[in-house]
Amino acid sequence: MNSKALTDKCLSDGQTKAISEDEVVAYLRSNPDFFVKQADLLAEISLPHESGSAISLLERQINILRERGTEARKKLNNLLENARNNDQLFDAAQSLVLALLKAENATEIAEIAHDHLANHANVDACELIVVESERLDIASTVRSRSLEFLKTEFRDVFRLKRTHCGSLEPETLNQLFRDNGALILSTALCPVIYNGDVLAIIALGNEKSGYFNVNLDTLFLDFIGHAVGAVFGKHFIASQDH
Repeated sequence: MNSKALTDKCLSDGQTKAISEDEVVAYLRSNPDFFVKQADLLAEISLPHESGSAISLLERQINILRERGTEARKKLNNLLENARNNDQLFDAAQSLVLALLKAENATEIAEIAHDHLANHANVDACELIVVESERLDIASTVRSRSLEFLKTEFRDVFRLKRTHCGSLEPETLNQLFRDNGALILSTALCPVIYNGDVLAIIALGNEKSGYFNVNLDTLFLDFIGHAVGAVFGKHFIASQDH
């Protein structure tokens, strides 16, 4: 649409028609060089600024581009941070799996999983809680709770059977991380799964708010849960056969 076409839209049988905001936007989008041809008009246009003073259209455009550049850098930094975290989790998963293969019983499996994850750089607190079973031969030093309790406290983990990230209520944090629950501001609850059943929960805590969040890629955490479950589950099922 050229300038004449835009003018023609304003006239119909000698009557002036109001141009809608959308029509102006559409025209400027299809004619990006409009202000190049209307330099005098560009110089007259001013826009309100947060400070209360007016700025030119060009200054506003520069500000918008700067803001978009800042947002793009933030997104890039987040992607790089996630990539670094995934690299660290991959190394932790690899080391953990190799160690689990050497475990001889359920107690060793639980202790190895806890120790490896507790020493991860971005884990400030770690707990492994096993579902109670009279037929599971495991040391009393390993934390355990009833299936009913765990299903009630961590409903989403059992329902979705995947890692759940986010913040928890202070009371739940204090129960989960008995030594430093008050310091934990974000958590990842990773189910230990075998044949579709949740046999335990691995709880990871971080002292930074939002470190473990709903947008976090949980691929490696879910893998860790299944890897621990694969070796732990064999001892669990075998103990039930006696």
